[in-house]
Amino acid sequence: MGKIISVSYIDSVIRLLHLIILVSFTGAYFTGDNFDLHQLHMLFGYLLAISLGFRILWQFLATKIEVSRPFGWIKRQQMSFNFLKLGRQQALGSQKSLQYWSSALLHLSIFLIILVLPITVVLGYITENTGEDSIRQIHDLFANIFLGVVIAHIVAIILNSLAIRQMIFLRMFWVSEGIQAKVLFSLAIIISIMVGFGLWFMLT
Repeated sequence: MGKIISVSYIDSVIRLLHLIILVSFTGAYFTGDNFDLHQLHMLFGYLLAISLGFRILWQFLATKIEVSRPFGWIKRQQMSFNFLKLGRQQALGSQKSLQYWSSALLHLSIFLIILVLPITVVLGYITENTGEDSIRQIHDLFANIFLGVVIAHIVAIILNSLAIRQMIFLRMFWVSEGIQAKVLFSLAIIISIMVGFGLWFMLT
């Protein structure tokens, strides 16, 4: 009999990458206009890109090594549409309506984060290497769009928590299950790469 894969779609690797993306975007956004902190701004941008790369890789690896079943990009899109359909069937202003509409916004915001984040980082890289002011303006535009999507994500979490009477954001910051050895190994690799890259980037 084969092993049963956990039904959870969140594990400690996803939590770590979520935290790194959160801190990196916050750092990148608030250092973007400070010339003295430009090197740090670039580091945050690269860490964003690396974190997203690891998250995409983990999407497939987590299922392969039987750790969890993370939701994919297309799955998020489908779920947002499904919740929208359910929301339309409920009485406007009802608890169920709030639950479904906020769930739709939650999954849609994650879908948009995955879409907008790499575009923002690539535009930043092009700006750094070309110095083109027009590209810089587009980069700033996408950074603000990304901020808007993040705000929508936070609003969706708050509304959904109110609708189901559970603090769902705790799932991303609180480990309630045991951590398997292979997850610890993966965490160690990710942290080592992140720290190693950060030190190399700031010292070269």
